[in-house]
Amino acid sequence: MDIQRQISLYSNLAVSFASLCQPRLTSAGKPLPDALMQNPQPLLEQIGLNHHESKVYLQLLQAGEQPASSLGRQTKLPRSTVRGVLEKLCIRGVVRKLYKRHTQYYRCEDPESLLKHLANRMTEDRENIREIQEVLPMLRALHRKDSVIPKVKYFEGSNGVIEAFNHSLFVEGIEEILFFTSYRFIQHPIILKNDDDFYIPLRVKKGIRMRVLVGKTDDQRKQYNDPKELRERRYIPARYALPGNIHIYGNFVVYFSASETEQMAVLVESALMAETMRALFEFMWEKCP
Repeated sequence: MDIQRQISLYSNLAVSFASLCQPRLTSAGKPLPDALMQNPQPLLEQIGLNHHESKVYLQLLQAGEQPASSLGRQTKLPRSTVRGVLEKLCIRGVVRKLYKRHTQYYRCEDPESLLKHLANRMTEDRENIREIQEVLPMLRALHRKDSVIPKVKYFEGSNGVIEAFNHSLFVEGIEEILFFTSYRFIQHPIILKNDDDFYIPLRVKKGIRMRVLVGKTDDQRKQYNDPKELRERRYIPARYALPGNIHIYGNFVVYFSASETEQMAVLVESALMAETMRALFEFMWEKCP
């Protein structure tokens, strides 16, 4: 809301508080809205009074001069709460404190004091904005743009595994996928069918290369060095079992399990993790035949 609208709104609000029992006109000569006449508390809260402050203020405005104990009974708030609220309203300049026969009383100032309170608040807001603008260069210098919280997504069941497996084909700018796997994993029926019918044809069509580190076994039914399929493989020694599967591409690392007892995948988007796993893959790639 712009400043002129705020001033107009709270000018009307101040006029309505002059008498809650008699209909009044706005500063523009138009009738005040019924909702404002019946319950101006939400507007009081908009200009910075909290719920208890606006409730106590309205009760005091209608009841007239009162001690905190009377206001507590009328508002059904503890006297200590009411006294604290009244002290804050005095500081805001909308309530006045006075003494009669050794008793502390409170009285509302003219409702126009709300405009003064609003003006003071707007001045403070402008000053705060100016101070924040002055320190913005320092705050920007402290802000690490590369400090991204890793995003993790979990997939369940055969459909979830396939969705995660195919994710690499739909990430923009991917030129190569690094692949830890085993023949046990890639021969699983759901993986094998998706690989042949969808994954390999689309990957080749997109020109995405794949390097594969695969656990060496006697069961090697699939030819993994295949230039037509943009795929190169090297073997991990047989003594190192890889029952699962890991994809590394872009800022993503995906782990898969696909067996009779477990079908799941975990996708992590993290530049740091991807860089770490990529370095590990390259080290193993150099060591494996």
